[in-house]
Amino acid sequence: MSRRLSNGRSPLVRKQSQITAFFSTPPSSNPKSKLSSNPSSDPSPSPSPSTSKTNKKPLLSIPPPSKTPSPPIKPKTPPSAETKPPKSDFVGRRVKVYWPLDKTWYTGQVKSYDAECNKHSIQYDDGEEESIEIEKEKIEWIEEEPPKKLRRLRKLSDKVEIEQEKSGSGECELDCVDDDSSDEDWGKNVEKESSEEVDLEDEEESEEVVAVKSRKERTTSSQSAGKRKKIDVGKMGCAKKFKFEGDDEKGMPKATKGFAGVKTSPGIGSNNQSETLSKGSNVKAMTDNNLTGEAAERFGNREAEKFKFLREGRKDAKGRRPDHVNYDPRTLYLPPDFLKSLSGGHRQWWEFKSQHLDKVLFFKMGKFYELFEMDAHIGARELDLQYMKGEQPHCGFPEKNLSLNVDKLARKGYRVLVVEQTETPEQLEIRRKEMGSKDKVVKREICAVVTKGTLTDGESLLTNPDASYLMSITETPLEKDREKDTLIGICLVDVSTGKFVVGQFEDDTDRHWLCSILSELRPVEIIKPSNTLKPETEKALRNNTREPLINELVPSLEFWDAEKTIEEVKRYYCSPDGESDVLPPVLTDLVRSGNNSSCALSSLGGCLFYLRQAFLDEKLIKCAEFVLLPCGALGGSIQKYMILDSAALENIEVLENMSGGSSGTLFAQLDHCVTPFGKRLLKRWLARPLYDRKAILERQDAIASFKGVGLSTALDFRKALSSLADMERLLARLFAICEGNGSSAKRAILYEDASKKQLLEFISALRGCQLMLKACSSLTSLLSLAESTLLHDLLTPGRGLPEMSDVLDHFKDAFDWSQAESTGRIIPREGCDVDYDTACNTIKDIKSNLTKYLKEQRKLIGDSSIDYVNVGKDTYLLEVPESSRESVPRNYELQSSKKGYFRYWTPQIKELLQELSRAEEEKENSMKGILHRLIQQFSENHCTWRQLVSVTAELDVLISLAIAGDYYEGPACRPIINEAGDSTDGAPSLYAKCLGHPILRSDSLGKGSFVPNNVKLGGGAGDASFILLTGPNMGGKSTLLRQVCMAVILAQIGADVPAERFDLSLVDRIFVRMGARDHIMAGHSTFLVELTETASMLSAATRNSLVALDELGRGTSTSDGQAIAASVLEYLVRNVQCRGLFSTHYHRLAVDYEKDTKIALCHMACQVGMGEGGLEEVTFLYRLTSGSCPKSYGVNVARLAGIPASVLQKAADKSNEFESTYGKQSSKSSDKISDAMVTVMKSLACVTGTAMKHDRDSTHLEVICKVQKRTRLLISGN
Repeated sequence: MSRRLSNGRSPLVRKQSQITAFFSTPPSSNPKSKLSSNPSSDPSPSPSPSTSKTNKKPLLSIPPPSKTPSPPIKPKTPPSAETKPPKSDFVGRRVKVYWPLDKTWYTGQVKSYDAECNKHSIQYDDGEEESIEIEKEKIEWIEEEPPKKLRRLRKLSDKVEIEQEKSGSGECELDCVDDDSSDEDWGKNVEKESSEEVDLEDEEESEEVVAVKSRKERTTSSQSAGKRKKIDVGKMGCAKKFKFEGDDEKGMPKATKGFAGVKTSPGIGSNNQSETLSKGSNVKAMTDNNLTGEAAERFGNREAEKFKFLREGRKDAKGRRPDHVNYDPRTLYLPPDFLKSLSGGHRQWWEFKSQHLDKVLFFKMGKFYELFEMDAHIGARELDLQYMKGEQPHCGFPEKNLSLNVDKLARKGYRVLVVEQTETPEQLEIRRKEMGSKDKVVKREICAVVTKGTLTDGESLLTNPDASYLMSITETPLEKDREKDTLIGICLVDVSTGKFVVGQFEDDTDRHWLCSILSELRPVEIIKPSNTLKPETEKALRNNTREPLINELVPSLEFWDAEKTIEEVKRYYCSPDGESDVLPPVLTDLVRSGNNSSCALSSLGGCLFYLRQAFLDEKLIKCAEFVLLPCGALGGSIQKYMILDSAALENIEVLENMSGGSSGTLFAQLDHCVTPFGKRLLKRWLARPLYDRKAILERQDAIASFKGVGLSTALDFRKALSSLADMERLLARLFAICEGNGSSAKRAILYEDASKKQLLEFISALRGCQLMLKACSSLTSLLSLAESTLLHDLLTPGRGLPEMSDVLDHFKDAFDWSQAESTGRIIPREGCDVDYDTACNTIKDIKSNLTKYLKEQRKLIGDSSIDYVNVGKDTYLLEVPESSRESVPRNYELQSSKKGYFRYWTPQIKELLQELSRAEEEKENSMKGILHRLIQQFSENHCTWRQLVSVTAELDVLISLAIAGDYYEGPACRPIINEAGDSTDGAPSLYAKCLGHPILRSDSLGKGSFVPNNVKLGGGAGDASFILLTGPNMGGKSTLLRQVCMAVILAQIGADVPAERFDLSLVDRIFVRMGARDHIMAGHSTFLVELTETASMLSAATRNSLVALDELGRGTSTSDGQAIAASVLEYLVRNVQCRGLFSTHYHRLAVDYEKDTKIALCHMACQVGMGEGGLEEVTFLYRLTSGSCPKSYGVNVARLAGIPASVLQKAADKSNEFESTYGKQSSKSSDKISDAMVTVMKSLACVTGTAMKHDRDSTHLEVICKVQKRTRLLISGN
């Protein structure tokens, strides 16, 4: 019985072994240093560092122990010892213990001795402890020697090397890395790597010999982790290793670059280059590793001595220093002396790294991806990989974990370079012989460059339905006299779905259009031409994104202009004859537009160049879906969507809450979609509500069809699709298979069966398309009852719903889907594949000829019992009874015999067998390509499959909106939508009866229930278009403002509104100024943020807009704030004449506008009573009531917050004093503006000047100046 098993531990677990020779020093010229040996032998394939220093010979195998207990080995004593030392003297000595079940020696140290039980405590090198009786164990003592520098293991002869290469499967390694920390299902089975692997250095031709070790048996039971020594990389600070010249104080480079020709800037638009490091995710992957703790002790001295060129005198690949204007920090100059000291494999790694210093290299070696040097520290920290033994930093993981680990690093902001092995050792040997090549290592090529904007596969895409956009942006200045100062072109790509959004638009100095797009889509990676964007554009990118990865391209050369882009795009769609090209409709329109779409085409060009560097351009472009940017200049002059700027999206919390999540947002409330692509469509609908009455009414009719009698059918549709995969992404991956992931990827040597994964995805796509078509077809029963033209358009075959039944039937008849899933290969049915059918017919003919030949031989010999038999690999042997042997012709060749029978081949049979072998080989070859050919056939209809996904997504969202109405508290109604300004006098209107909240419910509010309110804005000549809202703190003013805005959005996406009745004239834009917040990163104070958002309203609002202003002016003094609030309100009511709600605590405004018919005075009702100590206690009623509120009752909120009673009493006295003073002034006032108000308004003259000092570039503050002029007129009139 194994001692390990008896201790409850797995019998096979050991730490992973190390590729010791890959990054070792060149062999010493002194042969004696290599011949030193230790008489003790160690069968373990994973020696500890100490044993590797002493055991220089190839390790010997120790025979397994016999069944009878072997006598314990006497401890070895030093030659000078004359007597056996006491047992306590063994403490501190190194020892090897043999474990019978493992048939392996384990090395450790004696830590202590317990005399009572006569046991020694052994601390093994891999972290395990065990108490044993030394006399009863098979042990060997290890004599300690002075520390020696770890040297490269000796090599065998060339002949041995070649034999080992041929015997292994693929490239061999010495002690390959085995990391199971990231493979969750590893522990379910005990695996054994049978292939022996040799280090890359062993591919070299040398007179030295190679020590070959096999990768150990491994398991991943829960105990396996215990046998591996864990290093707390979180305490090491492995992220930062070297501090380069030109680095900032944190040891990070001032600038980094992306792919070849892609400059990577850590930040956006910073004047000081060192400031660009504010976004840390953009500088990851260089040499971002300052070592601390155990890693520093282990690797620090070596790296400081060996890699001096990374610090002092550092240069890029072209020899330029960091202070050079064209210095390229993504590359590295390697000194000639350093290169000469490297082995072939070592040099190959450094050649890749020196050209891609900003990336983490996943370097393929046999069946494993290895990380070395600075990359190993990142792997240890971010991927929880284990450092290998030895002096070089090194870790790795098996091939099947590639997708998982690439996804992890890319999501954390790293760039990952996948270097694949494209040649086996056998191919290397053939190449050397045939071509006279002197290469000593197998070929390796870059096959992929992965970032968080270019992920096409991975765990995150399975769990997160949100799109991860890669955005390319450029701009062209416009004439100075125009209101808009720049033309911006953008190209947005969702790589996971193959969708390109291209467009251009004019924007103002505050970049409101750009900010809206950024707030809606939140790109994770940005491409821009270096040093060409205006500071205003850079600021918008910096302030409205969440730490994207930044890539700068050289203008024209890399970030192509329109002409170059058109030329490159046509190459992708060029026909085989090269004479014509068929571009997608959107690209055709862009090309025909010429200069009118130059910005959009240039942004597309920058994106294509970047994707080409990532080996994704051909993979995506040919089957890509191109759409025009909504609301862009190329989309037409008619407005189709309501505009929600970044302030509206964020303040109303439409898509994201303030912490960046979705909890509590309008999207979360409405999201009952069952498909990931349906969820993405719902987000687009919410970000761009309709501004077309006809389209809204059609959507309302469609949603109504899924209620009442249509509800059960809609629920069946949801149930059928509940387990559907993300078909949009799955189809994009299949379409990409046809083009491959770059030519080098096709040559990669893979040991995991990638075709099986592709087969499963293909079958999943077929089943998914079949399921979508069936589910959509099931809804056609509603067409006879529904009056919705939209539903008819979606569900009518050939119009919205594609007619794909015949195509699916073709693939269903082609092969057995279930059999293919279980076996992992396709057995095509007749008629599916011409090549396969031809091979099968040939085999059938040959077998028929063999049968015919058998009949002829029976007749010739005169024995009908003669038949074919198979013996081992010998097939179609003629078995002749012994009684007929005399009749056998002379040309029969005897192959074997058995009692009573003789077996023969004839020349004819041998010829037929050769033909049969060739035919079967052709059949196998055709089966290898059948999957690719079937996927190609499937991808020919990529537009149709995408149309099916689009129809399914739209139906999913419509049903989701139909269901969402049931989750409102209280009644819900279908809104009545009027054209903009469609009322008795043409004034826009908004009326809500018993308006509830779409998100808040009574069960989430604790005590009480949510109070609905009636709201009326505009509509008639005598109806106020604005509500001036006052009331106590915490009375519900801000909630009411958000409530009205969300109701308008719901109405214009076609959904029901939580109200008894809701009438609305179309709203073209919603403006929201809410909350007190600064923007430190942009250098904006709270007051400036208020003014900037307010200026946007004043400059862009129209008569059909809706404005929500919450406590404007609280970011400055009371007098200045009240003056600005009054002037802004006056401007919106008199000049813009839009609908709006204006909440304030400036009660003087209520006094001033008491008799204004354009403004309705309202307040949130409350009850006031007397509490303890004579303090007022306020009960909130949350009811919108006519009239103004005299006080804000802030002392009551202070009481609820737990302010001490003494402070509250003092505050109440002061409040009464202020109210008394204000009351006296108010009583003296008349219809004219009081002297005090005049003084307040005079102070406005200073406000704009102060704000302009904060942001000189904001032209919208000019609007505030106009408001000042109007204020001065009011003052002069009094």
